[in-house]
Amino acid sequence: MFDLKLYNFVRVLSLLCFVSIAWKHWDVSILGLTYMLLPYILIFVLATKKTYCSRIRISCRTVGAVAVSLVSIGLVIEVGSDPQASIGMMYAVAMQYGVLFISEAIIGLVTYPESNP
Repeated sequence: MFDLKLYNFVRVLSLLCFVSIAWKHWDVSILGLTYMLLPYILIFVLATKKTYCSRIRISCRTVGAVAVSLVSIGLVIEVGSDPQASIGMMYAVAMQYGVLFISEAIIGLVTYPESNP
């Protein structure tokens, strides 16, 4: 039987997005590059066997990671170097942080009674 470990899939997906964005936007300042790459570092760090232990954690973190990875396609395929495109790229990165925050907030609200009996 094929046993798919979703946290391994999420780790590979975040690593792939990290490398592609770092390759494409290497000439950006170090602060901008860090701002763009931090969501993928967070996803990679959170994707462990211990954090993917219940059904709600698996579903929220996997959906969040896939949504963040889909936004990375827009960051890799940019429209140009005009100021409006740069504003759009930073808005997309801010959306990634929002998705991560919302998924972790849902996990925290749902699992709060389990952790504090």
